[in-house]
Amino acid sequence: MIDLPSWMLIFPVLGILIFIHELGHFMTAKWFGVRVKEFGFGFPPRIFGVKYKDTIYSINLIPLGGFVKLLGEEDPDGPDSFAKQAGWKRVTILVAGPVMNLILPVIIFSILFMLPHDKLVHSEVVVNSVAPNSPAEQSGLKYGDTIIAINDEQIDTPSDLVKSIGGNEGSTIRLTVRRSNLIAGFDNTPEFAVTEMIELVPRANPPQLKVVVTVSDPRTEISLEEAVKYNPELKIGDTLTQGAIGVTIGIANPIIRKESESFYKSIPLSFKMIQSIFVSTKDGLSQSIRKRSDPGFAGPIGIAQMTGQVVDEFGFASVFQIAGLLSVSLGILNLLPIPALDGGRLLFVLIEIARGGKKLPPGLEGKTHLIGFALLLALILVISYRDVLKILSGDSILN
Repeated sequence: MIDLPSWMLIFPVLGILIFIHELGHFMTAKWFGVRVKEFGFGFPPRIFGVKYKDTIYSINLIPLGGFVKLLGEEDPDGPDSFAKQAGWKRVTILVAGPVMNLILPVIIFSILFMLPHDKLVHSEVVVNSVAPNSPAEQSGLKYGDTIIAINDEQIDTPSDLVKSIGGNEGSTIRLTVRRSNLIAGFDNTPEFAVTEMIELVPRANPPQLKVVVTVSDPRTEISLEEAVKYNPELKIGDTLTQGAIGVTIGIANPIIRKESESFYKSIPLSFKMIQSIFVSTKDGLSQSIRKRSDPGFAGPIGIAQMTGQVVDEFGFASVFQIAGLLSVSLGILNLLPIPALDGGRLLFVLIEIARGGKKLPPGLEGKTHLIGFALLLALILVISYRDVLKILSGDSILN
């Protein structure tokens, strides 16, 4: 049996996701009577093709998705052409691809929730480190403290902590903390611990400090000596990133159970997970724009390495989670008004509708998408080059 590298799993995953995307365009185009010239699995050159009812169904050499060729995509060419259809029909056809990519994760995540899986039902959330000059340090929070509650609401898991803090940025919160007894000769158990109340204000925009030898501007820099107290892996030139209160956390005494969600409960849970992906994507982009920092995008090479790392660490089942995450990302990306993507084509249709049905010159749209495609390809090459440098330097894409 051939033992293939785990990073190669990204190829069938991306292939299936893109094929499902194109399937959405194909089905809606057929539904509205638009002539589909070719529906291909993979990308040319063509290996095999069969023509059925004016449509060529082809198998192509490069198995990374698929494509749909519609008659008259920009310039009307007969009553069954794409450009001849009513505006709402063209909008539906263009949106169908991204929608398919957003429906698929609902199915994937729902199935994963219904299957037996490990679920953390309770743990002690322990402070592992405290960032210098952070709200946590200023309030007196220390290494080894156990956060029991926030504003009298019990904290059972790290996600409870993140949720409570995220909903109170800019407002004073009250932490109930169990402080272990550090006197030599006494056991480090709850019987020899004290409980304290600590107040602090979570930050909406935590600083990102560059690690340097000598600090010249404390607003943007931090010394290596101070930085390693928070993260021992930091080096000169790295950036110390921290959360709203400035702590890293761990868990102690976890209680994990095998649980399976019901069909009716798994669906809203999958929507909730997709919503969290939307929110984290939006927050990451807005933060990178505000701070002019790297948003952490990865190209095909980076995604492949990330897939290999995740599968090696968490097993083959994690491929389905990666597929769901990538499918959401493809859906979001293709809805953005970027030339050459569905969102860019959708923008031209919406402009036409706003102009009372008056079409823009077909040549203008074609040139715009061509330039957009070239810029998109250049961006992918730049990101891929950066991913290669990161891999060669020994860094992880997941960092």
